[in-house]
Amino acid sequence: MVIEPVSLLKRLIRIDTTNPPGNEKELLLVLADIMEKEDIEWVLQETAPGRGNLLAWLPAETEEKEKPLVLLSHVDVVGAREEQWSFPPFEAIEENGYIYGRGSVDTKQLTVMELTAFLNLKESGTKRRRDVYFLATSDEESGSTCGLSWFLEHEISLGGRSFPGKELFYGSDVISEGGGFPVIAGGREFYLCESGQKGCGTVAFTVSARKAKGVFFGSGDGMERAMALVQDIGNMTLEGRTLETVKLFEDSLGSAELSPMMEKILAAMKRNSMTVTMIEGKNVNEVQVICDVRLLPGFGKDWLVSMLETLAAKWDCSFQILSFCEGYESSPKGEFLHILEEATLQVLGKTKKDVQILSFVSMGSSDGRFLAGLDAKVYGYSPVYSWDMTFDTAVSMVHGIDEKIHKDSVLLGCRVLTLAVRQAAGEE
Repeated sequence: MVIEPVSLLKRLIRIDTTNPPGNEKELLLVLADIMEKEDIEWVLQETAPGRGNLLAWLPAETEEKEKPLVLLSHVDVVGAREEQWSFPPFEAIEENGYIYGRGSVDTKQLTVMELTAFLNLKESGTKRRRDVYFLATSDEESGSTCGLSWFLEHEISLGGRSFPGKELFYGSDVISEGGGFPVIAGGREFYLCESGQKGCGTVAFTVSARKAKGVFFGSGDGMERAMALVQDIGNMTLEGRTLETVKLFEDSLGSAELSPMMEKILAAMKRNSMTVTMIEGKNVNEVQVICDVRLLPGFGKDWLVSMLETLAAKWDCSFQILSFCEGYESSPKGEFLHILEEATLQVLGKTKKDVQILSFVSMGSSDGRFLAGLDAKVYGYSPVYSWDMTFDTAVSMVHGIDEKIHKDSVLLGCRVLTLAVRQAAGEE
């Protein structure tokens, strides 16, 4: 193995990339130094002072080449209050084999797993039938303006040519974040692989008083209608549909009993939702109702506008879509998923009777959402041992307290992705 993954993960955790402000460049330079020593072509493009993205490239070696394979992760992290943690969040303390640190699950561990697979692919001598890229980005935790969003909209110079960043992703297979955490049900282990995300957005309704006569002669009728709107939203059952991913999810699990957390995940994968998150106003004459919107793939902005127009007409108010990004669903039966599953089984030394990859659609959002319109097949997968963490425990640690990963899980993910990347990239 070209690098020692556990040591590298500790080193990356010790570089504080809390976003804001980010300061990811120091970490990216560590990765660039590795690429330089391994004689791999790379480019680090600064997107803001102290911030940027690092792209490295292993070119295809066959005359007829397939679409690229992209190993995507982000190196920024959310904040952590040291007084709440058992160990300082940026010291990468190891205790009983567990590495404690912000980013150990979101997603510096994925960066290390993908980097290991990338370097091992170069060393293996495998004749590559597709370009393979390693892309570590900034700013995922705060909207990706200085990260993948920037990358997609700018020219990249690498390998003697310049090309739009988005060109790299057209029709590509992408390994990203969001999966690899097992669910234990019916005596089997199901390794969840994120193959889609719900669309997410924020909308604001503005309800104005009809009877107000200025600031000094206000009226409460606007507030009354705003509260009725809030109650109406809370009672709504929005239209939904059964995704291919959800059907396969339920068929695979059969009658197995799920944890309360997984029951909630399954229910959310079947329906659209709108939730009131804030009610505010400068005075009683005008009230704003802010809502979080989560829509299944296939329900786009036109559907959202139609639904909002109906509510606005009913309660005599206006609305504004503050932000919205459509969801996506990659095939839950694709060849690349099969490759990931076979690699997982081989490393674990188990059969499909014991272990199976199970696609799911995430309620959250990550950089995968920016690739929805590029025909990219995005799969979130950084596998860990079930005795280390399950999906339920991983969810509680992401952005939470005492985020940690066992060193054996780091090595597991490195081995699985190394096998999968070699098979996906190499000649048969």
